[in-house]
Amino acid sequence: MTKVLGLAAILALQLTAQDPNAEAIRKKARELERALIAADTAAMQQMLTDDFLRTPPGGQDTDKAQYTSLIATGRLKYIAFDNLQEKVRAYANTVLINDLTDLRYRGATGPERSIRLKLLWVWVKQDGEWRLAAVQGNQVSAQ
Repeated sequence: MTKVLGLAAILALQLTAQDPNAEAIRKKARELERALIAADTAAMQQMLTDDFLRTPPGGQDTDKAQYTSLIATGRLKYIAFDNLQEKVRAYANTVLINDLTDLRYRGATGPERSIRLKLLWVWVKQDGEWRLAAVQGNQVSAQ
């Protein structure tokens, strides 16, 4: 019985300790969205891990250099993120965000477009800083 109570206490402490990580990542995610909309590639360089990988729906994987180049050259212009649902799970030095987002964006040419995505964001703590290691998006219907 004592072992069960001890384990329960440890788990409760771990969950409490994870909450600040989850809140920190929510804040970092909003900062990243603002950087993407502003095409602030210097901020992106700081927020992405060196081995960052982006997997867009139906597209080719892009690494950190390719992704920042898309943003810097205007070949991909984010206009707005409308986060409809968000689930954050924290595990020590890793935080996962599953969200449903309506994204407005534009390519180098052509009109503004909207897409509804289910996204998985993988944040990791490196050298005391939270950085985005990966993001994967799947298109879903807007129903």
